Amino acid sequence: MKNLKLTIFAASLIFLVSSCTIRLVDFTTISTKNVNLGIDKSQGTRVEGKASYFLNIGFNLKDAIDDAMEQAGTGYDLLIDGVVSYQNLPFVTVVKVEGVAVNAAKMRLSMTEEEYNNWLSENKAIEVKEDKTK
Repeated sequence: MKNLKLTIFAASLIFLVSSCTIRLVDFTTISTKNVNLGIDKSQGTRVEGKASYFLNIGFNLKDAIDDAMEQAGTGYDLLIDGVVSYQNLPFVTVVKVEGVAVNAAKMRLSMTEEEYNNWLSENKAIEVKEDKTK
């Protein structure tokens, strides 16, 4: 009986001090503030993506975001005005992502060079130039 209590105590202690770290999402740009990017949202498409996890195994936001981008179709690479929510059900967690998917390259091509430079400066955005020395 004493060994059983000791075993239960040791197992409980190991359970209490153990931890797990999960990577939730990789992102290029993210903000919780309302930011006006000057993007014509009518060029985008409203999307919703979901991901479900049994017992939270493999839980991450990336799967739901990727599903939303896949729902938009090829060529869409930017999700704006996004909302991420999750729902805990018995044994299952559901992550849901909603937003407007836009094609950043198409947005860039719809502007003249001067309009694009104005957009960059007005929105305090940066443009990454490719390194041509490689």
